[in-house]
Amino acid sequence: MFKFIKRIMGLSGEYRKKLDRAYVLSFFESLASNVPICMLLYVLMTIMDGNFGKNSIIIAFVGIFAGVILRMICRYLTDINQSGVGYEIFARERMNFGDRIKRFPMGFFSEDNIGNVTSVITNDISFVEEHGMDTLGKITTSVIGIGISFVFLLVLNIWVALAMAATTALFFAAFAVAHRVASEEAANQQEAQNKLVGTVIEYIKGMPVVKAFNLAGKSHKATSEDFLKLTEAQIKFEKRFSMPVIVAQCMTGLCISAVIFICGYVGLNGGMEIPFVIAMSVFAFELAAPMLALINITAFRVADASLDRYDRIRQTELMDNSGKAVKLKNFDIDFKNVTFGYNESAVIKDMSFHISQHSMTALVGKSGCGKSTIVNLIARFWDTDSGMVSIGGTDIKAMTTENLLENISVVFQNVYLFNDTIFNNVAFGKKGATKEEVIEACKKARCHEFISALENSYDTVIGEGGSTLSGGEKQRISIARAILKDAPIVLLDEATASIDPDNEAYIQQAINEMVKGKTLVVIAHKLSAIMEADQILMIEDGQITARGTHSQLLHSSSSYHELWKKQKQSLVR
Repeated sequence: MFKFIKRIMGLSGEYRKKLDRAYVLSFFESLASNVPICMLLYVLMTIMDGNFGKNSIIIAFVGIFAGVILRMICRYLTDINQSGVGYEIFARERMNFGDRIKRFPMGFFSEDNIGNVTSVITNDISFVEEHGMDTLGKITTSVIGIGISFVFLLVLNIWVALAMAATTALFFAAFAVAHRVASEEAANQQEAQNKLVGTVIEYIKGMPVVKAFNLAGKSHKATSEDFLKLTEAQIKFEKRFSMPVIVAQCMTGLCISAVIFICGYVGLNGGMEIPFVIAMSVFAFELAAPMLALINITAFRVADASLDRYDRIRQTELMDNSGKAVKLKNFDIDFKNVTFGYNESAVIKDMSFHISQHSMTALVGKSGCGKSTIVNLIARFWDTDSGMVSIGGTDIKAMTTENLLENISVVFQNVYLFNDTIFNNVAFGKKGATKEEVIEACKKARCHEFISALENSYDTVIGEGGSTLSGGEKQRISIARAILKDAPIVLLDEATASIDPDNEAYIQQAINEMVKGKTLVVIAHKLSAIMEADQILMIEDGQITARGTHSQLLHSSSSYHELWKKQKQSLVR
């Protein structure tokens, strides 16, 4: 409970003063809630003293009315200070999270983690955002209410106060057990939910296969199993949580009973006047309200588990913790004794090479030899296990991710476009891009004509992943985006591999336009496209086995010569 309060306050940042004011107001609200009991005590005392009359009624009425009004004002002001703060805090956190996630290593984005991140952003943060402040207010009011009650009883009678303290301690012990059980099961429930989200994402991505096999097979079974696991986790949560809650409720009843018993006992032995006995007995029931409120605040247990998951993702080590913005003097690329593996086995093995700025370097080799890995390491999607990758003589690990990628454009084989307009997808390449700049980039990418032919032209929403466009059209839009960015280094990862011959000519023209005066690193499955490369690196089993121009490699590398021979034969066929 107190951990939850501390965590919310830790996230509050510039909104801390608002929450501090809310705490102070909650204190006065709790004081005001005890005014009716004080007035009851006053009335009973005047009756016992024989002074009860019109004035007593007026004083009691005014006192109760003032207490109610004060409580309403404090509640209103508390809501003003708390209202919207949760949304403001987590709107900021979402933006900060989006900035951080760009700096996570690519290894973080496994299928399981995608489900985890999706659940955190859509479910966890939304839940805390919606219920966090309300829950915080209820907890604060309840705890302050219990504290004020104890002080009130301590002033009136130490034995009654001690009875309350002892039973309240038992209540909080039972409450702590209930919270621990709830947190454990909430975490299990959320883990099951994460797994389900990840499975559903995979299921939807594989829908063409699912349809082709009529919902049969492993994917459908896995989805069904994850739904059942989530249901089981939810049922287990309710079962395990119910017993500690019942115990906490019993402790509340015990606390009330203890206060009433001690009041009666002290009263019978002349240690307390009858009006105090009656008032304290009524007060005992009033005391139960904040206790029962705490028991019934289930939201904070779920919110606490949600914040646990959020913290685990937030604590993911960033790739550029110590990076700085560097002004590069040139755009030479160097690999120095680089070794890297995705798991335990090395994909790149002690690799060294130099790429001069404004030159074209091609990477060739069989699938899985390490070509794409080299491109990923240059863009720092992954970090090397050993060795160094540098640009312009600067270790890329000494640069911030943002600073590094300002200098790099990447065109992937598998293009991803956002569910947005064509204009926004292209303008993504340059902050504040004008329509004229976007159109010019599209003309160079040979996609302006087909965009203009669309009903809404550049305002056409292309669907998630660019689902409304052909593969060639998507690729040309991605190239337009890269042209607009105008980065000095261009990385091409088999940009024409899956393109039909008609589109390939357009795309090749677009690429030629994009790479003018750039440092170009290209992965190409067609050797005919890289014959003019300044340098070709033959990659085999994570190592460079040959390097040179096309004509040089035809004579010096048997592997390259064999590859060239096979491609020429396939063209003849």
